[in-house]
Amino acid sequence: MVVVALLSATTLSGAEQTSSHTTAPHDPFDFIVGNWLVRDSSGRAIGSASVTKEYGGCVLVEKWRGVGKSREGLGVVGYQPATKTWHRDVIDDSGFVLPFDGQFDGAAMVMTGKDYQSDVTRMHRLTWTPKSDGSVEERWQTSTDAGQSWQEHFHGVFQRIAE
Repeated sequence: MVVVALLSATTLSGAEQTSSHTTAPHDPFDFIVGNWLVRDSSGRAIGSASVTKEYGGCVLVEKWRGVGKSREGLGVVGYQPATKTWHRDVIDDSGFVLPFDGQFDGAAMVMTGKDYQSDVTRMHRLTWTPKSDGSVEERWQTSTDAGQSWQEHFHGVFQRIAE
């Protein structure tokens, strides 16, 4: 199953809306807002993503479209002031749904989530790291042993494209 980390995620207008949230807690993930060409770790184009600020700048909406017959999906991200964490729900065109929660650690946004299969609980860890050239590196790792070891599920680089 390829659910490329939706932010790990379609090409739409990336016009940023004016935010009614001007406080610092709502801004750390703004580096992902825009239109993106996504390449895998070998440099091959694997999809496009569009991330917009919606609802007064309080919500990030991400749309992903893979190349060819790859999956399409949607991600919705918001900041939770009560817990000082970020929450993200991801759903793809196969019906796969996955919730994530996490925080900006000063250098990267890191979120974790779980999905439950009949024989195992699978943990997911997503990390988005802004780079000095304006690109964003995303790593999606999974674990089936409660986080003792992690396997790379996806490693991609988001490169900004014209809006």
